[in-house]
Parts: sequence; structure tokens; C-alpha cells
Amino acid sequence: MTKLVVAVVVLGLSVSLAIGLARGFDATAVVIFVFLVAVGALSVAASARFRAGGITPGTCSECGGLISPNAPYCKHCGAPT
Repeated sequence: MTKLVVAVVVLGLSVSLAIGLARGFDATAVVIFVFLVAVGALSVAASARFRAGGITPGTCSECGGLISPNAPYCKHCGAPT
């Protein structure tokens, strides 16, 4: 999954860069390109973290409901986590 995300991000940035070079970069195009680079980097980082198991829901010890690992209490039954 991470390799696919990296490939899509690299392809998208390459196409954006090629179009920008062909048509000329103005200030707006540079800002948009920097934004695309930032979003691409965040996508790759999130994909790597997800693959490593860093983003997974927890389960409540009382009711077994799915909860955020950072939640102070269960949203289903109100039990403290």
C-alpha cells in the first residue's frame, strides 16, 4: 500500500512539475505546487504509519466497542479507558 501511495504521489508531482515548467510558474502556481508537495508528504507519512499499525482503533474493556486510542472514556458506555 505504501509503495502505491508513493508511486501516485511521485507521478502526480511529476505531472504537476512538467505542466508548470511547460506553461511557466507564476506566484500562484508555486504556492499550489508547494501545497501539493506538502499533501503528498503527509499522504506518504500517513500511509507508512497506517501500515506499521500506528493508526488503529482501540476497544473498550467494558463493552468491547471501538474507540480512539487517545479517548479518555468510551463513547458507547462512558467507561474510563
